[in-house]
Amino acid sequence: MLPPRIDWQGQRHRSDYEALARSHPHVSTNELLRVMQARISGDTSLMTSGGTVLGRTRRRPSDSVRNALTTKLRRRQGATHVQQLPLTMAGGMYRQLVRCHGHKYPTFCVLFDRTGRRMITGSDDYLVKVWCTRTGYLVNTLKGHQDVVTDIALNTENTLLASASADGTVRVWNVRTGEPRTVLVAHAQGRAKGITGVKFSPAACDELRFVATACDDGLCRLYRWSRSRLAVDAEPIVVDGRSQSRDAVSSFAFNHTGSRFAVATTGGYVSIYSMLADTLGAPRLIARMAAHEESITTLVFSADGTMLLTGSIDGTARVWTCSGGMRWDAVTFDIKEPPPVAEMPVSEPNENLE
Repeated sequence: MLPPRIDWQGQRHRSDYEALARSHPHVSTNELLRVMQARISGDTSLMTSGGTVLGRTRRRPSDSVRNALTTKLRRRQGATHVQQLPLTMAGGMYRQLVRCHGHKYPTFCVLFDRTGRRMITGSDDYLVKVWCTRTGYLVNTLKGHQDVVTDIALNTENTLLASASADGTVRVWNVRTGEPRTVLVAHAQGRAKGITGVKFSPAACDELRFVATACDDGLCRLYRWSRSRLAVDAEPIVVDGRSQSRDAVSSFAFNHTGSRFAVATTGGYVSIYSMLADTLGAPRLIARMAAHEESITTLVFSADGTMLLTGSIDGTARVWTCSGGMRWDAVTFDIKEPPPVAEMPVSEPNENLE
């Protein structure tokens, strides 16, 4: 009845109640007993469509709250509804390895860990789940959010997982044990603003190691964290990358060393900060440019950190390079314009030679 334990070599081992309780420290003992009794008696009222019982959220989120983020993303992309693509398009190239059941509502956040042995999902049912990619078995359920999960991120060391939510919090978890490490609150007082994004800085230096978040109030917050203690500071450094007060952060990114931090807004602006200012780890604005005419949807650094790529709903993508000082030059790709059609040469009719 209990799920078997699978070691790092993929070997199965029989499990007992004590092992189950240790692997789910976030679930109370009473809830575990209630689930076990329901399983023994054949009661399926606690089960989702996939058969998962641990960590299920019983309260159904309202449609207005549950779909707030997805509606916003679709509007940015100029789409009013989502069309399902036929699965046969990729059928000849890919095959299904495993199928994971467990979330009750839509899942918009999916992430592999650094080893590829685990897959992490965040859902509108307020839950974050960790799965085995080889078997599809549920490894852990992380409970705590009170609203939809909007984003998830892993640090470079594969030790910490951060999950952002529309409830205005970011929860940081121990990847190996599933233990909650800290809760970061954007607004301790007043009405909570939803967190729309979270990322870890890849920096190796302690002073540059941050958890970065974007909030509905239009601000980014940087929280320092310790690799040795796996702890995160509660007091953030606030970064305002808006060009106007009505702007909102649409995307943000670190370069490969964590020495630069870029913020894009719905107004089409990009702000670039250096983390190597007079005070190490204190962001200093080094460039701000009007990158696009409309909202920016994508912002990424190149692998070597020398270029910046932006994409917008105006139908353009731009590759930015620093030409010295605060000047950044761009190469523009106009995606909305169809490629020119090459004209076929018209051959002259052959004349009959007498």
